[in-house]
Amino acid sequence: MKRSEEKQKVIFFAVLMAIGLSLWIVAVTLIKFLFIENMAEMLRVPLLSFTAISVGFLILINGLMLLTYFAARLYKLKTKELLATVFLIAFTYTLCIYSSLISVYVMPIFLSALVIAQLSNKNLAILANFITTISLTFALMIESLVLGSSQLPIIVMMVTGLLCGSAAALVLSKDASRLKFMLKSFLVCIVAIVIMLVLSFIATKDNNPDGRIMYMVISSGAQFVLALILAPIVEKVFNLLTNVRLMELTAHNAPLMSRLLKEAPGTFNHSLAVASFAQMCAANIGENPYLAMACAYYHDVGKLANPIYFKENQSDYNPHDDILPEVSAEILRSHTSEGLTLCEQYNIPEEISHVTVQHHGTMLIPVFYHKAKKLTDGMVDPEEYCYHGVTPKTKLAALIMICDTSEAAIRAMDEPDGDKVDKLLQKLINERLQSGQFDNCEITIRELNSIRETIINAYGGLFHKRIKYPEGK
Repeated sequence: MKRSEEKQKVIFFAVLMAIGLSLWIVAVTLIKFLFIENMAEMLRVPLLSFTAISVGFLILINGLMLLTYFAARLYKLKTKELLATVFLIAFTYTLCIYSSLISVYVMPIFLSALVIAQLSNKNLAILANFITTISLTFALMIESLVLGSSQLPIIVMMVTGLLCGSAAALVLSKDASRLKFMLKSFLVCIVAIVIMLVLSFIATKDNNPDGRIMYMVISSGAQFVLALILAPIVEKVFNLLTNVRLMELTAHNAPLMSRLLKEAPGTFNHSLAVASFAQMCAANIGENPYLAMACAYYHDVGKLANPIYFKENQSDYNPHDDILPEVSAEILRSHTSEGLTLCEQYNIPEEISHVTVQHHGTMLIPVFYHKAKKLTDGMVDPEEYCYHGVTPKTKLAALIMICDTSEAAIRAMDEPDGDKVDKLLQKLINERLQSGQFDNCEITIRELNSIRETIINAYGGLFHKRIKYPEGK
């Protein structure tokens, strides 16, 4: 599927999700109004008021569609991220609209922000919190108008939701530790109680301040507990990638990593070196270094099918010396598809698993191509000695392609130095540019140069020569 088609698919799905979310919000609100609270007055409101309510709901539906559409475009969301976000907005709205039967102060109004900040980026958490808060405010304002009750508590909760939800998104995003998330979210909930107390005592003058305080404590405590419970559940159900999960996937005792360490130690060490390059390069071009590290760790797991046929796992004997070059080429290129199969068996997220079939793209396997040319007097078709993978579709896949080939090439050099490494990297990148390996991803020449310079700078730290100590006792 071409990149433009993938974008269209995500945008279509975003609009579909927005319509579904709007219908859900309208449905749960009407159920509360007409059946639970038995608000028959809703059916007897003047025509002007009814028209205003109808227009308001239409604005809400179209607004949600626009917001979700732009979220998909701006944040380059995947369908599973959109689905998880819409679920959390719907879940939070439903909890709030029905808990308001007890008191508006008991609503877990910024719950979606607490969870999404841990699962995705801060901008999406702020957007989800905004949609939830504004939708709730609109629905509760209609209710208060019909019942003739005070609107001040609703305004207090709206301000609290917007302020604390935004604060949660900014403070909690990109944390790679569950403990830090717990501590920071607890502090956000404490701040929420303070804000609600101050605003409510300024704006309202009810006769039961103790009950109000109790509801605020319950609300903040419930949001804190629910966020801790929901985050890992949503992460697992929707197969989302968080920094926490990335760290778990790259732990050496992770199932597939443990196998790679035991069965192909050379490949494991190569992956560690590639990961060192990839993390630094990703940070310099604005990509997630945790995800880059995970992609580097898993990019060669397909070598587990035939570890001895790869140089880094060999000692003195090379089995390729005894087989035909076309057989050798097939074994080498099969590690990309074998890697994807293994990742799917171990439920590795597609953001990582798809790099296994993209990190070599459709490049030529030069060693066995030239070996075949020497063994035959006829012409050799280069296509028979190319990888049958997919050219990189993301910047990270392109980054791993460069880091992988650079690490292997630098290690193969005799007495490498900075100038030699620079010329080598320029050659490797140019070869891939000329063969169209980067045509399907959005990586720029500036970013390719940044990757090259980062690897050169990192080269001294990873491959420096050690001091030879004199022999002695």
